[in-house]
Amino acid sequence: MLKIVTKINSGRIGKRAACIKYGLNRNTLALFIRKFSVRTLGEPLGSQLFHDMTEKQQIQLLEKKVKDLTRALQHATLKSTSLETLIKAAEQELHIRIKKKPGTKQSKE
Repeated sequence: MLKIVTKINSGRIGKRAACIKYGLNRNTLALFIRKFSVRTLGEPLGSQLFHDMTEKQQIQLLEKKVKDLTRALQHATLKSTSLETLIKAAEQELHIRIKKKPGTKQSKE
């Protein structure tokens, strides 16, 4: 499992090719990647996998991480903005008080 995830993370093989080559289901492969990804592994195993890669592979992996984290941040920002807009619209149009002042207690209704 570790070898497969390492090959995928380093870009030596694609996910689809790994599924075909090793006879894996897509969901099983996704589970392996989540479980054994360098960013989710604990220090000893994660650093061992990282140091086994060439410098070019390490750079590619770090660039991929930056791209993934940037995408996740954009998604979270968009979600936050859309929820704020929805709350404002509900408060203005439907006269529903959603936002509470800091420190207010929940109603007992």
